[in-house]
Amino acid sequence: MHRCVLKCHKDKCGICLETVEKQCRCGQHIKEVQCSKPFFCETKCKNLRDCNKHPCNKKCCDGNCPTCEKPCGKTLSCGNHKCASVCHRGPCYPCNLTEFVTCFCGETKLTVPCGRKYKVKPPKCNLPCKHPPDCHHEKRESHRCHFGNCPPCKQICNRTRENCNHPCPNTCHDAVMVKIETAKASAPWEEVKPQKQKKCLPCLDCTVPVPVQCLGFHEISNWPCHLAKPGSCFRPCGRLLQCQNHKCTLPCHLVEDSPNDIQAGSNCEICESECTKERPEGCQHQCLKPCHPGKCPPCKQMLRIKCHCGMLQPYVVCNEFLNPLKQPDIQSCGNQCPKNYDCGHRCRADCHPGPCPDAELCKKKVKIFCKCKRIKKEFSCDLVRNNKALVDCDMVCTKLKEETNKKNKAIQEERKKLEELKNKQELEKYIKKFEGKKKQRDKKYQSEDKNESFLKRYYLPLSTVIIISLMAFTFLSY
Repeated sequence: MHRCVLKCHKDKCGICLETVEKQCRCGQHIKEVQCSKPFFCETKCKNLRDCNKHPCNKKCCDGNCPTCEKPCGKTLSCGNHKCASVCHRGPCYPCNLTEFVTCFCGETKLTVPCGRKYKVKPPKCNLPCKHPPDCHHEKRESHRCHFGNCPPCKQICNRTRENCNHPCPNTCHDAVMVKIETAKASAPWEEVKPQKQKKCLPCLDCTVPVPVQCLGFHEISNWPCHLAKPGSCFRPCGRLLQCQNHKCTLPCHLVEDSPNDIQAGSNCEICESECTKERPEGCQHQCLKPCHPGKCPPCKQMLRIKCHCGMLQPYVVCNEFLNPLKQPDIQSCGNQCPKNYDCGHRCRADCHPGPCPDAELCKKKVKIFCKCKRIKKEFSCDLVRNNKALVDCDMVCTKLKEETNKKNKAIQEERKKLEELKNKQELEKYIKKFEGKKKQRDKKYQSEDKNESFLKRYYLPLSTVIIISLMAFTFLSY
């Protein structure tokens, strides 16, 4: 269609490189391709071949499908084999193979066409059954060859159990037909046949009597073998507890981690009662530990006591206070003793029991005055106690005494005059209060007479009162 584009040349022209729209061979697709290349699509042909069974499946088929060359593959009338011929129309030829029908052991045989094996009864066989035993016995009881299950084994089991060394005396029970519960009939006219299944039943419990000792080793009794396990006799355990004072009251049990047959184990009862042992003399506290072996630990309770001097009330540990060697030191508060010696000075020792020690060694300074208390000197206490400390008055003291005596006399005289004036004033006030109105009119004329009469009446009592007051004043001044 197209002309060569090249210049004049020898030999044949090259491939045409022009692009043209071409239709595929099956006519379903159009595409632009080079003029020199054919165009084939990828669509598979779906037409049936001449067998009218298999599709063509050829890519871009032009309509002339090839003949079918696949095997037929249909199942033959025997139901066991397939047709080996090339794919064809119509029925296949019958199977030309044969089969054997045998008894269970396979010694007696019958030849039948293929497909008839399950429609022909197997031949009878007089040979002994070769079924392997389905129990633990090596051989079955002798019987003829047969199909189906063998009759149950009637031999003695004689198998030993896991927890027992005695042989089982019952008949073999490894393959026993047992009824299985099935769904009940939905209507009364429907019958549901009972179904059975072969099962291996366990051996029955061994009943051979066996002597068994209880867990706490209290008694021995005969029990059936399957129940022959150490058990509790429900008596009290009776083992001695760790406190060494009480016994275990739990029912008979297996004792663990016990050093001997008397001591209690780790799983025995734990004594929770209080300690009842006697306390040391003087201790009024209860032991804080529960019941325990041996002696009680030292009492650590705090005790409030009075020190020797009675000034403080310290808290001390009970055990230390009860120790006679430590008690004087513990009861001492450490402060200076507040008591005084017989000399009147304070005790120099720390807080102590009993009388103050070393009273004769007191050497505190004591001030001693002379009789007039003008001169003072300091002496040690021991000299004062022995009456060796004396202070005498000097000439100055005597002069001072005389001057003081003169002053005192002058003072006393002045006081007497003042008291006389006070007494007169009090008498005048007393008279004014108890005189009547009539007497007041004649007061100017009768004042002198009444004063004289009053003095005459009360002369003695007034004089005694004045003398007593003067004596008291002079006594107080000295």
